[in-house]
Amino acid sequence: MAGTPERDFKMHRTIRTFLLAGAALSFSAGAALAQQTDPRVTLLEQQLRDVQAAVDALKKAQANADNSAALSDLKRSTSSQYDDLTKQIAALPKITHPNGRFTFASADGDFSLALRALVQFDAGYLSQGRNPTTVDLNSGTNFRRAQLGFQGTVFRDWSYNFIYDFGGYGAEGRGYIYNAYIEYDGLKPFFFRIGAYTPPEGLEDQTGSGDLLFPERASAVDIARNIAGAPSREAASIFAQGDDYLVSLSYTGKKTGDNTSTGAVVPTFDAQQALIGRAAWLAVSTPDIKWLVEGHLTDVLKLSDPAAGSAATVMRFSNGPEVAVDPSKTVDTGTLDAKSAREFGFESAGTFQGFYAQGGWFRYELARRLALPNPHFTGWYGLLTYSLTGEQHPYDPATASFRNLRPNSPFSSGKGWGAWELAARYSSIDLNFQPFTSAASGGVAGGKQDVWTLGINWYPNNAIKFQLDYDNLQVAHPNAPANDISASAIVLRSQIAL
Repeated sequence: MAGTPERDFKMHRTIRTFLLAGAALSFSAGAALAQQTDPRVTLLEQQLRDVQAAVDALKKAQANADNSAALSDLKRSTSSQYDDLTKQIAALPKITHPNGRFTFASADGDFSLALRALVQFDAGYLSQGRNPTTVDLNSGTNFRRAQLGFQGTVFRDWSYNFIYDFGGYGAEGRGYIYNAYIEYDGLKPFFFRIGAYTPPEGLEDQTGSGDLLFPERASAVDIARNIAGAPSREAASIFAQGDDYLVSLSYTGKKTGDNTSTGAVVPTFDAQQALIGRAAWLAVSTPDIKWLVEGHLTDVLKLSDPAAGSAATVMRFSNGPEVAVDPSKTVDTGTLDAKSAREFGFESAGTFQGFYAQGGWFRYELARRLALPNPHFTGWYGLLTYSLTGEQHPYDPATASFRNLRPNSPFSSGKGWGAWELAARYSSIDLNFQPFTSAASGGVAGGKQDVWTLGINWYPNNAIKFQLDYDNLQVAHPNAPANDISASAIVLRSQIAL
């Protein structure tokens, strides 16, 4: 049944009254609860608001401030500390080790010291032909060179070098002075050297022992350099050297010792006096091609006396089989009466990509004291190498010679294989002079020796080298065929040079 308007009005008023009463009750309860809250909470909330306000103020102040002056001061301070630290480091001695050779140098470069070492261990086997009973070539092993020493500079313009060698030719020695000299370098391109060393005599002569393409130099070279040069020769030299030339003049005397296994000193009386001149020119120099030409002259002004008070001076030319494990003399003039001697020769070398070629010709002359013909002898050699791995022999302007290959990919486990090189050489020396004439009439029957060599060289890195060679030796005596010599040899050299 529908309500009357009066009844509906009363109902709505009653509902509104209840709602107002509930809201009032809720407000009263919230106020009572607020009055019961812990005052410490209020304090923390206020502190938080204070901190936030301080942070906001700091940010505002930092945004408005100019910090450039402070930053500049910081940069200056840091730069000064860096410069001081850099100067302290730069003042320290420098220690380097190129290719394993430890070198110590002062910060200004005025003083330096580098340790040096060269060790060559040879093993050889000689198969002999039908030789005279007096000839028995040796097979075996030998430390051809065992050198230790040092070199460096003093007060920048002075250099020094000292090397002692305990190796030998066929037998190790007790040691002898190989190099001991001082040099003035302050007037470049001119240099002055005095002491005991290898005075500049020729291309193959000035090729370092560690840079030889074969275990031994060709006989023609060995005989030429030993007249008045070779290692441990006491001498004084002046030379001019540039990137493509070298000119030198040396005054030489005796050697420091005889290099025997006993270490005994060779007695000399009124020591030999000689002059050695050399001129070398790098005529062509491009990245792919280099060509060197050179000539030299040795003039023995006075021979040493063989004994005190003796005037019977003599000269002797001899050489071995170009194998280091055997010291035998396969060609030998014996002692020849002489008052002076002269030697001259020409050599040339060149590179073209992986090829390297070198050769030389030599003449040796004696002037006798007696009324006999003055003998003369000749020798020559030629060699060719090819780098299987593409490297090229670098040119060394300090000695006007070429050095070992430098591997593009040094040998290491699972990586490079080093540098490999094939080599061939032919050498000849003729120590016969009128061999069918008796010695009393001036004839000399020293023999003619020809050696051809095939080899392979392996350079695992810049410090180590292995050489394997086959040699064929033939010595002829036209006046005495029964004295002819023939032999074949296999030689292995293991080398480390620092």
